[in-house]
Amino acid sequence: MKTESGSPVTEAVDHRDASLVWIDAREAVIVRLRSDRGRVERVASEVPSHHRATGHVRHVPTVRHGGGGSPQTAGEPHRIEYLDRFVADVADRLAADEGLLVMGPGTVHERLARTLSASDRVHGRQRTIARERSSPLTDRQLIARLRRYAGVELPRRSVGATH
Repeated sequence: MKTESGSPVTEAVDHRDASLVWIDAREAVIVRLRSDRGRVERVASEVPSHHRATGHVRHVPTVRHGGGGSPQTAGEPHRIEYLDRFVADVADRLAADEGLLVMGPGTVHERLARTLSASDRVHGRQRTIARERSSPLTDRQLIARLRRYAGVELPRRSVGATH
C-alpha cells in the first residue's frame, strides 16, 4: 500500500473516521465505519466500456503510427469525459476530514487519489490518502480491510470454545 506521495503505509490510521473506496470504471463502493459497523454505498457508473473489437484495421503506409482519427480512438475522448465526471461524483461523496484508502484493479483508483489530493491542495486540507491495487472484493472483505486500515479490527471469536 502506498500514500499519494508514493511512500508505503505500514501502520493503521489512528482515527475511526476513515473510509475506503473501491473503484473501477463500472462502479464505486464506498465503505464507512459508523459505530464500529460497516456501511456500504454503491455508486453506479455511466462510463461507456472500451471498444475492443474494431474489425479489420487497414494499415496505410502514408499515415504515421497513431495518426489520424482511426476507429480505435473514435470513442475514447468521450469515455474520458464520462470517467472524469464519475470520479468527481465519487470524490464529492467523501468527507474532507476523513482518512481514505482508495483501492481498485486498474488506473481509475489512481485517478481518484490524484483528484482528491489536488482538491486538498487547492483547499489547504491535509488528510491521509492511501492507495492500493485490489481485485474485486465482497462487502464483508471491504469492511474488514477498512477496519484493519483504521485500526478498529474486531477481536476474533472462537466458535465452540469455552473460556
